[in-house]
Amino acid sequence: SKEETLSDLKDALADQIVAAKVASTYIKKCRELLGAVEQDGRIHASFNPMQARTGRFSTSKPNLQSIPRGHMRDCFRARPGFKLVDADYSQIELRAAAAIAGETKMIDAYKNGVDLHKQTASEVLNKPLEDVTKQDRQISKATNFGLLYGQSAPGLVRYAASSYGVQLELDQAEQIRRQFFRTYGHLRQWHGESRNKADAGAREVRTVMGRRRLIPNTASEWERFTALVNTPVQGGCADGMKQALVLIAQRLPAEARLISTVHDEVLVEAPEAMANEVRDLVQATMIEAMAALFPQVPIEVEAGSCSNWGEK
Repeated sequence: SKEETLSDLKDALADQIVAAKVASTYIKKCRELLGAVEQDGRIHASFNPMQARTGRFSTSKPNLQSIPRGHMRDCFRARPGFKLVDADYSQIELRAAAAIAGETKMIDAYKNGVDLHKQTASEVLNKPLEDVTKQDRQISKATNFGLLYGQSAPGLVRYAASSYGVQLELDQAEQIRRQFFRTYGHLRQWHGESRNKADAGAREVRTVMGRRRLIPNTASEWERFTALVNTPVQGGCADGMKQALVLIAQRLPAEARLISTVHDEVLVEAPEAMANEVRDLVQATMIEAMAALFPQVPIEVEAGSCSNWGEK
């Protein structure tokens, strides 16, 4: 209807205004920081290895992890004669969770090259795999990543809308949640064991490498539960990424250098002539480091070279 069209246009305009304000804020901050550390016309952000409780790197001055995808990232460019090598772990948190929980149905999907998001969509929507649509897969991505950490049905509704633009009714989300945990019984069992530990007042949790995170006395049962499932997965992935960064730094040719890491992603600047060589080295090293921590599941890294970060 005309009213619905006008409403959609208003929403789209509001989104564009918000996006423009965000972009303007980042552009202003980045321009202020150009050459602020070294007089080379480049940004030298601060990388904080232990500020996040999971152990992931965080960045400041500026926060490179919050640079919006799209045209903003076009501004981050390699020097003349160089390329950016961009390497990113594929679905690493799902793979780590599958390994930790012993979720054989997920592990088998990865081993057999099955698209896990399509598999989950097929299961929770009760559709043959070949009939899963692009929209179904978006629902599945929200389901996989949302329910991985024990999200409730109302939480899934909010997460699907905010992160994937998928609108779910509450009863639909409840049905999807039930079917997800019927399908992935080992994941359900791991969540159950974690809830029991949370109810018993667990005071600490460790990653697969043994890195310890203390849980405060004041934490609620829900906060204890989320720490018990989040830290082994995100914290374990953080440990694997740090191992990878150490090895990459040791193995890179002298002409190439690490320039950034954002969540599960690594950026290296390398001369154009050796970009493919460096890409292969970074990709293999990232797989090696993470596979040592989670040998139960295949590890994949998507890697390529580009002139600017936005090309990824």
